[in-house]
Amino acid sequence: MVLWISFKGENMKYGLSPRHKKVFDFIKSYMKKTPVAPSYQEMMEATGYKSKNSINKIIKQLEERQWITRLPGKNRSIQINR
Repeated sequence: MVLWISFKGENMKYGLSPRHKKVFDFIKSYMKKTPVAPSYQEMMEATGYKSKNSINKIIKQLEERQWITRLPGKNRSIQINR
């Protein structure tokens, strides 16, 4: 007999892992202060990630999950959906 127990963190109820929530919360707080989205460099520095590629992956996943929207071909064009 196999017993499968799944524990989900508080943020996973809303479709965000702790990594995603960290970046999403930074973007949201940054955009409350300024009308443009933060750069990948600013996101890296604020969240402690070491590469722009890791930020890019998280941004793509946030977009796939419809937490944010980006305009193609435009820098700093993130819009918060939730």
